Amino acid sequence: MGEIERIDKILKNVLNGIGIEFEKNRNLDISVVWPRILDEKIRGKSYVLFDKNGYLYVKVESSCCLSWLRINKKQIINKLKEMGFKYKDIKFLI
Repeated sequence: MGEIERIDKILKNVLNGIGIEFEKNRNLDISVVWPRILDEKIRGKSYVLFDKNGYLYVKVESSCCLSWLRINKKQIINKLKEMGFKYKDIKFLI
């Protein structure tokens, strides 16, 4: 018996074989992923409001948290890209 493959890989191979581009929609669970990519100190102080037209809108508890998130914005966007999200930018709101 062969190795067990994940269903998403099988589906991707089948759809690509018949000429349909398959892209896993990871944007549905951004609110779950968001706390996982942040530092422990900032984790509970921000949350995802919504995403629209390639932009992610995040609610921030304070100006201190806002400053930290702005300083680390590029690293956060890179982590999201590694996880399959395709956001142009992140907008932080207090």
